[in-house]
Amino acid sequence: MPQRLFLGSAGLGALPSWLDGLPGEPRRALLIPTAATPLPSAPYVQVADDLLRAEGLEVERLDLEHASRQDVRQALDRAQVVFVCGGFAMFLLEHAQRSGFAQLAAEAVREGRLAYAGISAGAALAGPDLRTFEDLDDPGRPDGTAGMGLVPFIVLAHRNRGRAERHDRLAADASGRFVSINDDQVITVVGDRWSLESSPTHSATGRS
Repeated sequence: MPQRLFLGSAGLGALPSWLDGLPGEPRRALLIPTAATPLPSAPYVQVADDLLRAEGLEVERLDLEHASRQDVRQALDRAQVVFVCGGFAMFLLEHAQRSGFAQLAAEAVREGRLAYAGISAGAALAGPDLRTFEDLDDPGRPDGTAGMGLVPFIVLAHRNRGRAERHDRLAADASGRFVSINDDQVITVVGDRWSLESSPTHSATGRS
């Protein structure tokens, strides 16, 4: 079964139809809020939780900062969808590495056992490398910057927030390696094919 991903910037408007299109009628989602936990407020985490529940999914939250490899393995085994929230990309990467999430989730997604939805930092985590997101304000200290490698490109979120010039410069310096998206856009992936779609903002997500 081909891998399926939903890689967004902020808008969750397209999430319900993406969930409807998943094979096997998923019943349970694993919500990863870790990138947002250092922030003083991250209401978009609850927005994502509420939307997943509104679509008929049971939702389990797992903060990777405090999770063991066994915790991650068991939680992934119970889920058919994982939703990774936005926030601090390096902090997310550090704990995705330490907890084993980056490896275990990537294996499950590639095998078609788990669908992956990521917003902002969560979308970046699915790519090959997160060096672009290094930031002095980010408390994360990962062991290297390699991402999950589920897609060959790096998602640059929030293009419409004054970042277009920087995004275009990065893309010009590394042809095809970066994909820049606005808050109302999402990249959907089936197997090794991807497409850019509209996803209106649903009071959702992401700092990075």
